[in-house]
Amino acid sequence: MLQVPLLRALTLARAAGASICCTPQRTFGILARTTIRHQVEAPTVATFNLFSLSTIRTFKDVDVLSKRCKDCYFKKMDDRWYTLCKTHGRHKQRQRLPDHRHFWIVTHRTRGPRKNF
Repeated sequence: MLQVPLLRALTLARAAGASICCTPQRTFGILARTTIRHQVEAPTVATFNLFSLSTIRTFKDVDVLSKRCKDCYFKKMDDRWYTLCKTHGRHKQRQRLPDHRHFWIVTHRTRGPRKNF
């Protein structure tokens, strides 16, 4: 019975900012559990839930663009053709740029194993 008023007095003193004989790291028992619980709960309230983020549909890189529905349309931006759609975000497509290594003109002999063709 004496512990309940003592516990209330300690929590009120701590809430008011008064110093207590022991630091929060060195207290044990019920008092330590209540202070640790309040310290842990406060930061979690400010954090946001990762599952509440909305997903964003990105472009699919394709060689040949196509309209997938009646609302799809073509648009050219930054030397690329895009297929955009207002109703279905999954219809977004982007023209694949060619790899410049395919257009290299090799004018010298490269070192490597001799191939018998």
